[in-house]
Amino acid sequence: MFRALPFTATVHPYAITAPRLVVKMSAIATKNTRVESLEVKPPAHPTYDLKEVMQLALSEDAGNLGDVTCKATIPLDMESDAHFLAKEDGIIAGIALAEMIFAEVDPSLKVEWYVNDGDKVHKGLK
Repeated sequence: MFRALPFTATVHPYAITAPRLVVKMSAIATKNTRVESLEVKPPAHPTYDLKEVMQLALSEDAGNLGDVTCKATIPLDMESDAHFLAKEDGIIAGIALAEMIFAEVDPSLKVEWYVNDGDKVHKGLK
């Protein structure tokens, strides 16, 4: 046998929602008359610490022992000159990073730069 139960309209508590407040987010700051200024900092990025990234890349290539092939084939007292050759037209960038890498690999390296960051180079330029 069935019995009829009285029906009462019940509303789930989450069904009644307050008006939404939409706030635009930016890395600089957000200002809204109803909300005080919010600052959203950009996430950490691995290239912000160039020295750590450089050391990680060098250790990945050479490991704790250094470049075994170079050690086996190049005498310690060998000196050499090297020149940059531009294969295409372009703009120089990254001299400071190159200096950091050279100093990390071999502090005794002597490097002379005849160009600066931002200088234009043409194909074939040494």
